[in-house]
Amino acid sequence: MMLMMALTQPTSGQAGVPQPEKTAGYITVAPSLVGVGQTLTCNAWVLPLPTTNNYNPYFRGFYNVEVTFVRPDGTKDTFMPVDGTGVYGPGQLSSLGSMFFFYKPTMAGNWSVSFTMPAQNITDSSGTVQYLGCTSNTFYFAVQSDTVLAGLLNGYPWAELPNANVYWSYPINSNNREWTQISGDWTGITNVAPTVNSPTCLHAQPYGLGPNTAHIVWTNVYKEGGIIGGSYGSLSYMGGTGISSSRNSYVIMDGMVFTNIPNTNPAQFVCIDESSGKVLYQAEGSAPFGLHMPGNTYAQATAAQGDAPVLLESSVGSYQQPYLFSSSGGNYNYYDPFTGNLVRTIVNASSARLIDGTVLAFGAGTITGQTARYVYGWNMTSVVNNNWPTGITWKVPLPTTLTGAYPSLFAVSSDVSVVVVGTKNEYWGYNADTGAQLWHIALTYPITSNEEIQLANVDDFIVWDATAATWHCYSITTGAELWETPSVASSPWASTWTVYYGETNDLNNVYFACPDGAMRAYSLTDGHLLWTSTPIPSTEYANNVIPFVSGGLVLVDNKLYVYGGYSLGYCIDPIPRHAMTVCIDATNGDTIFTLNGGVSPNAAANGYVIGFGVYDGTTYCLGKGKTSTTVTAQQQVGGSVLIQGSVLDQSAAQPNTPAISDADMSVWMDYTHMQNSTLLNTPPACNGVPVSLDALDTNGNYIHIGDTTSDVSGIFMYQWTPTTPGLYKVYATFSGSDSYYSSYAETGATVSNAPASSPTPTSIAQSSVSNSDMLMYLAISTIAIIIAIALVGTLLLRKK
Repeated sequence: MMLMMALTQPTSGQAGVPQPEKTAGYITVAPSLVGVGQTLTCNAWVLPLPTTNNYNPYFRGFYNVEVTFVRPDGTKDTFMPVDGTGVYGPGQLSSLGSMFFFYKPTMAGNWSVSFTMPAQNITDSSGTVQYLGCTSNTFYFAVQSDTVLAGLLNGYPWAELPNANVYWSYPINSNNREWTQISGDWTGITNVAPTVNSPTCLHAQPYGLGPNTAHIVWTNVYKEGGIIGGSYGSLSYMGGTGISSSRNSYVIMDGMVFTNIPNTNPAQFVCIDESSGKVLYQAEGSAPFGLHMPGNTYAQATAAQGDAPVLLESSVGSYQQPYLFSSSGGNYNYYDPFTGNLVRTIVNASSARLIDGTVLAFGAGTITGQTARYVYGWNMTSVVNNNWPTGITWKVPLPTTLTGAYPSLFAVSSDVSVVVVGTKNEYWGYNADTGAQLWHIALTYPITSNEEIQLANVDDFIVWDATAATWHCYSITTGAELWETPSVASSPWASTWTVYYGETNDLNNVYFACPDGAMRAYSLTDGHLLWTSTPIPSTEYANNVIPFVSGGLVLVDNKLYVYGGYSLGYCIDPIPRHAMTVCIDATNGDTIFTLNGGVSPNAAANGYVIGFGVYDGTTYCLGKGKTSTTVTAQQQVGGSVLIQGSVLDQSAAQPNTPAISDADMSVWMDYTHMQNSTLLNTPPACNGVPVSLDALDTNGNYIHIGDTTSDVSGIFMYQWTPTTPGLYKVYATFSGSDSYYSSYAETGATVSNAPASSPTPTSIAQSSVSNSDMLMYLAISTIAIIIAIALVGTLLLRKK
């Protein structure tokens, strides 16, 4: 990431300034020491600020600026640079009389750079202002053969990533550039035709980690759920088609989770802190998608409309502005994710796919106010008076299929160079800049609805051949067929696959969730089968396994999180039992963990997976939780010391409950949250977590006392017999696990050779420590009693 400067300069053109006006030029590069082939950031500017005769800013800036780099051997490289924003032509400065550009020196040694600007006039209706030309200062810099570590070049000094057991949350300090590897937004999810073109809208999160266990961090009830009971028996509040209509979608931006609240009129959405589950606000509107757009709202609304206002580096795309986006009733609605306020509405809108990170959109069909059907491109910066049709930048007649039907928008390439429209058996590719048709294909096998999908991250699309039970892959850029998979007809239920059952991919492989309960991975290179996961047996379903038929599928951190259970779109009532979240290793197809209870994964970001509970109307967040550790140390008869304490889960979903081992996490979450009647009647005998006990004596020597493990109540105990009397600091450390972040605690211990009934120590410090020990001992004992009472009370209540 490069750092550029937007220069603020004083205005000029005060009355009485003689014509022509003098100018002065300046240029610098950074860093001043660079390696061969590394990229310099060059800033050039001219004073005074260019203005017209009535002293208004001159929006086009000075022009014909020519820079000259002098190499160590005396040769020169002279050219007109292009401003790094890409807004201006070669040699043209911004309206502030400045520019930045990049340069790569090609040889080691001492270099210099300067520029010249010719005399020029600025003329408009107010008159003419004459400016003299100028030659800038000469700036000297050095180039060496070896790579230079510098912030402008490669981020040095780098910000270390927090290790896996260190808790972190948003906002992320901008110093931590490298944290982009573990953080990122989730813009929404759609199975067939996403409204926003981004990887996450097609089930994949390219950045960050995913949970390795079923640990639940927080829950949030979003609608009624579960069985009604009484005279309605086992019918569910969410049964039948109600499940399909109640499926929640989630957007994650800047560490906040956004989801629509069902059955609200007018529509409302809620904002939840992703790491804690705290509800931050509730607002009126709909927020099914997230969107990033370059620059600020002012720049988006005014750029490309003739002589735009001041175009600074910071206002044309050096940062991305987040929005919550919805399209309804012919309107495009943009919401501020930090407040929930509606900040802009564009009216008379037609259906189109927005490209995340740009102001572009593409569509196919009718345009408001017109009767013909088109393939078209749209640019938000061209919109006038918030009237959507004014943003159309190109349109070409939409073709008809062999059956006379009109195709719809199907795919946009990752580099936004090709737009694809199609319907079932036919597809057309168009140049995204001009609308020129590039290719057309007609398939020779029958295709029904929901059997084709664009692949995220790569410029290919998939079509399902139901008769042959194979997947075909085609190029978005050329329309050429790239490969066909082996048939899955040997597993009859797999032959019923549609897009709604789930598909996602990374840069290497594509993954299909199938109704026969197996996930299948194929190479994106040639389509050969890499692995097939093992289905989970169940007599609750017609196919004798837990099927994958809902589309609840998320890929992150080489792990696939998939909903196993009956179809959410055609669910019978009573709902079949034992639906679950299944986490599958994307490298080999092994099952990493399962979570009973019908949670359908829907979003992933920043180490968490968000899903909705089909059985109970609750939003669940899976991931690592914070913990607390306590410790006390009390001398016993004979000089030994009893060290005891606790390690507790401090997640919002189950605060102050025992921290449980990774191996037992699935059954513990099932017992804690999913009302598993078998577990409620016979609570699981789970293991706790490992604890390291260490001490520091009065001479500053560290001693590893030993290792122990907490129990199902979160308590640990350890008998220690020191060999040397004295005052010790005792530390208890839980290093963290796949389910929890680390925590530690410390206390004091006075060790003597005298029996426990000896008089109170005379040392004031020892006496103070002893009192502290007693208080902490009482505190930890109280915690243990409270936990025990809480667990017994919970069991009694649940039995009732």
